[in-house]
Amino acid sequence: MDYGSAISKVIPGTFVPDIGAATSLDERPNVSPIPGAGEVQGPSFKDTVKSMLTDVNDKINLSDQATRDLADGKTNNLQKVVTSVEEANLALNFTMAMRSKLLEAYTEISRMQV
Repeated sequence: MDYGSAISKVIPGTFVPDIGAATSLDERPNVSPIPGAGEVQGPSFKDTVKSMLTDVNDKINLSDQATRDLADGKTNNLQKVVTSVEEANLALNFTMAMRSKLLEAYTEISRMQV
C-alpha cells in the first residue's frame, strides 16, 4: 500500500473520533455536518487508518513468518527475510510517526479555547 496516495484520498472533514457513550445528554458533543463534506464520496479517515494498520500488521506477520522459516531451515532465501523485516520496520516506524503527529494535533486542539 502506498501511504502517500492513501492519505491523499482522505476527504477533508471526514475525521470523526470514536466517542464512547455519554452518560448524559449534556456531555454529548454538538456535532454538525461540515458544509460540502457530503458532496464528495471517498474513504473516510477512519477507513484509511484502519486499512493502513491492517497493512502494517500483515507486513509484521509476514516478516515474523519469514524469520521463523529461516530459523527452522525451511528456506534459504536470506534476501527475502531481510527485505520483509526491513519493510515491516519501515511500516511500523511510519505508523509510530503518524501516531505521534495525530496525538500532537489532538493535544493542540484540546488546548484551544472555545
